[in-house]
Amino acid sequence: MSTTYLMTSSLNGFVAGPDDELDWLYDLPPEDRDFSTFLDGVGAVAMGASTYAAILRDAELLEHPERWQQAHGDRATWVFTHRTDLPKVPGANLSFATDVAAEHPAMVEAAGGKDVFVAGGGGLAAAFAAAGVLDRVVVGITPVLLAGGKPLFPGEARLRLDGVERKGQVVFLFYQVL
Repeated sequence: MSTTYLMTSSLNGFVAGPDDELDWLYDLPPEDRDFSTFLDGVGAVAMGASTYAAILRDAELLEHPERWQQAHGDRATWVFTHRTDLPKVPGANLSFATDVAAEHPAMVEAAGGKDVFVAGGGGLAAAFAAAGVLDRVVVGITPVLLAGGKPLFPGEARLRLDGVERKGQVVFLFYQVL
């Protein structure tokens, strides 16, 4: 069991455009961005407010809440935010929280021996690292260069490369957090 930040990034280190656009990612063939094998080992998910809002928007989850179930099933998900205006997807096993260190034990318990997946953004992953609870970082580097946007990881961490894999046009780098 580990707490893993897995994120797809542009070659120059952005995970979303300046307004949280992900069109560059959706332009990749679906099989190049299929994380189903990884998700089979995930028991709990953490995401930030911007990631959650982008998913709500792009998947039209409030109009089609069944899409949440298709992607997450009953997997426990925490949205870390100070915002009070975020709607909850009907039927989702979803909690809103503010403190990574305080919530991490509940996330590990909810994961039931599987991984905790830090789905983004980079600021949230940096908060997990700062709290000392981030174990792994997996970065999928895409063949895209963006002029600006949200950084992959706006914090500090020491890493050790454990592996490299290619999936179509995406190269995955696997790191252990030291």
